[in-house]
Amino acid sequence: MSNATNNNTMSNTYPRRDFCKKTVIAAAVTASGYNFVNSGIKAYAVTPSKVGTNKVSVHYEWGTLKEVVCGIPNFRIPIELPDAVYKYAPSEGLKFLEANLGKNLKEADPGVHKIISDQMDGAVKILEERGIKVHRLKEVTDDENAYLSRIFPPSVVQFFPRDPMLVIGNKFIETELFFPLRRRERFGVRRTLAKRLADSDAQIVSVPLADPAQEQQDGSWGAGPFLEGGDVFLLGKDIYVGNTGNASNTAGVQWLAQYLGDSYNVHEIKLSNKFLHLDCCLATPRHGLAIVCREAFIDGLPEFLNGWDLIDVPMKDAKEKLACNGLVLDKKTILIASGLDYLAKGLREAGQEVIETPFDAVYQYAGAFRCWHHPLIRES
Repeated sequence: MSNATNNNTMSNTYPRRDFCKKTVIAAAVTASGYNFVNSGIKAYAVTPSKVGTNKVSVHYEWGTLKEVVCGIPNFRIPIELPDAVYKYAPSEGLKFLEANLGKNLKEADPGVHKIISDQMDGAVKILEERGIKVHRLKEVTDDENAYLSRIFPPSVVQFFPRDPMLVIGNKFIETELFFPLRRRERFGVRRTLAKRLADSDAQIVSVPLADPAQEQQDGSWGAGPFLEGGDVFLLGKDIYVGNTGNASNTAGVQWLAQYLGDSYNVHEIKLSNKFLHLDCCLATPRHGLAIVCREAFIDGLPEFLNGWDLIDVPMKDAKEKLACNGLVLDKKTILIASGLDYLAKGLREAGQEVIETPFDAVYQYAGAFRCWHHPLIRES
């Protein structure tokens, strides 16, 4: 473990501005009577007396986790992989995908599917034993899976609900994902949380939909705006958003700054395109302690890490084992994948309780524990 040094540079910070102001206003929706944009599910009417009876609240990465959405082992592999996937995906996962293009995971290899299911179920058991309320995603339907099929064939992965949603305070944001196949994930989230959000104090908004552009020669998918939950870190009124070129982009960061307004500072962090998200190279288990892969940060570590204790993760482990991607249960406790002994040792030396459980069958597909969950309530 080391202490952060002052070899970092300023990230781009976006104060409130008029970026896409009309679009933001048009996209914003309140929780009252919300039915997730004609998704075909029942609309739950909310009377003024009921609004706010169930909270949605997340302010920090390390608040005590009380309620969460978790992924399921539903993966329809596309008939071809987007070019950008080859920049960041773990090598073993890539081999499996290339050997099973166009297949459903359960049909492609029932044994692998069972291992993934068992590892996810094991993690759910750990959460529920701690009294955490867990929502498991509902599977997308065939019709939902066909969304945007003119630009990318039907396919979907529902391992990682971190990305298609974003909770900041009591704001619930439906994000817009970079890859068309992943934009289909919103439908499962909508049907999973429709009643929960309708009976809450959540302020619900959707990022404006990206144009349905074809994949470009450089591997991009148009101008966006793109914003993905795996890139967004909450440190109170300071919000940090990663930009690898494979997920969130500057337009998405600017949209978020405009939507959140004067009460937040939104900081963009430029990252290597060898990663997918900020949470693939950074974790903040509590204030003053971080897990980092330094090679990912193009302009040096973010300034907020100055003076923090740092646990360094080598680039190979950050990419192949998603070693930075843990699940913070509270400011003293973190869940990580088993087999990362040096990381567990460093965290324990820093005063953390470390819970280890197998997750290697999941992280082969470019996401681990933070990707696999999204908090609805963190007490902090």
